[in-house]
Amino acid sequence: MPLLNLRDVAEGAGAPLRTGMLLRSAQPQALTLADADLLAGLLGGPLEGLRLVADLRGENERAENDWTLLAEHGVRVARLGTSGSPADLSALPPGVDLGDLYVLMLDHRTAWFASVVAEIADGLPALVHCAAGKDRTGLVVALILDLVGVDHEVIVRDYAATGEHLPRIMAMLGLGSGARAVPAHLADVTGAVSGLLDAPEAAMRTFLAALDARGGAERLLMANGLTAGHVQRLRAALIG
Repeated sequence: MPLLNLRDVAEGAGAPLRTGMLLRSAQPQALTLADADLLAGLLGGPLEGLRLVADLRGENERAENDWTLLAEHGVRVARLGTSGSPADLSALPPGVDLGDLYVLMLDHRTAWFASVVAEIADGLPALVHCAAGKDRTGLVVALILDLVGVDHEVIVRDYAATGEHLPRIMAMLGLGSGARAVPAHLADVTGAVSGLLDAPEAAMRTFLAALDARGGAERLLMANGLTAGHVQRLRAALIG
C-alpha cells in the first residue's frame, strides 16, 4: 500500500511557502521504493535531502522498522509521540465535537506541540505524520503555518484536503466507517467525538479561532518552550 495522504504543504493547499520543505502524510505501511521515489520528487532532489521524519504516533501505534527505508538514506526518524502528547488525553466530556477536542489538545498539550514544532524547525526539510495524518499532524501543521503568517483559510484548506484520503486511510488502519470506530491515538477517550472520522473545515476553524484568542501560535508556543531562534529558522526555511 502506498504512503497515504502524502503531500507537500506548500502545494497541497496553495500555501505561499517554499516547496520541498514541509511534507505531511499518514503512517507508513510497507514502505516501497516507489514511495521513496515519490518523496524524492516532492523534495525536488535526492531522498537524502529529507533531514527529518517527525513521527507523532504513540509507542503502541508504531510498527518496528517501518521507516527503515528512509533511515538507510540517512534520514533521521524522531519518535515524538511520548508522554505529554495528545495520545494521552482521556476522560473527555461526552458529546464533544472534533473542534472542541482540538482546543482541548491545544490547551492541555501545549508544551508537547511546542517541542514538536521546535524539532521540525531544527530539521527542515521534514515530513510530519501520525497515524492518519489528520489530527495531530493537522494541528502541528496548522500551528507552523499560523506561526509563519499563512492566511487561516489556506490552513483550513490544507487540513480539509485530508478528507479525500480518509476512506483508504481508515481501511489501512483497520477501522470501519461507523461512528464507534475510533483511531488508535484516541482509543482511551471516554465519550463519542462527533466528526472524528472526518476532516471538517469547521473543526479547524474552531481550533484557529481558539488559537487567535490565545494570542496566536508564536505567542503561545514561545510561552511553552519554543525559542525566537526556532521561529526565525521556520520563517527563513518556509517563506525565505
